[in-house]
Amino acid sequence: MEPESNSVAAPRSQRTRARARAWVTALVGIGLAWSPMWLPPILRTAGADPRPLLAAIGLAGPAASIFWNLLATALVLAWVFGVERSRLTSIRIVRPTGKDLEWALILFGGAMTWSWLAQLIRPQAAPDSGSATIAALPVLTVVAMILSAAICEEILFRGYPLERLTQLTGRRWVAVATTLPFFVVPHLFTFGIEWLLSHASGTVAIYALYLWRRNLVACMVLHAAVNAPILIPTVAAHLR
Repeated sequence: MEPESNSVAAPRSQRTRARARAWVTALVGIGLAWSPMWLPPILRTAGADPRPLLAAIGLAGPAASIFWNLLATALVLAWVFGVERSRLTSIRIVRPTGKDLEWALILFGGAMTWSWLAQLIRPQAAPDSGSATIAALPVLTVVAMILSAAICEEILFRGYPLERLTQLTGRRWVAVATTLPFFVVPHLFTFGIEWLLSHASGTVAIYALYLWRRNLVACMVLHAAVNAPILIPTVAAHLR
């Protein structure tokens, strides 16, 4: 009986090791995806503050997010291709269908309608400090921020972590509940608690689109559209 017992235990042990490797691989990948949150403070603590260098190339303040998002995205894609031996389809980067883009447009309209209603319910006398800081930046810099956020953040906060955690847990709601706070909290620090009422509808729309259509490119389009209104005060500020 002992050889038979060993033959049963061996595959079980192999499955356990394979599952552990999958968890470690995914968690390291998620750590790379969220490096814009932890890498800058670590570098500053280590005495290698990157802010002066970034400011020298026009990426001071919130514009620095362009660099950190691109760096994190490059690291994640290198991890997907080089370590996981996976493809872009594994993080739902696939060609959008007409229906995907149609839903992106519908949800964009819903998010903007909610933002308009929120302004009627609780009007803001002045823009929050985060929006005011961004609107004061050069127009091309703001355009670059919108595009980098739309492309990179969808990979870093939706495509990679949601797909990997869903694969590991078998429950998409667990993946959403785990990742959502890491996307929302930085926005609260930047734009204040009012962001929840006025603009969190955009985040809800993006998550809804992803869960409904599971097409990251369509989510990128929606993300860019949701962020695009910041160009209105930006352009207005430069016309004065």
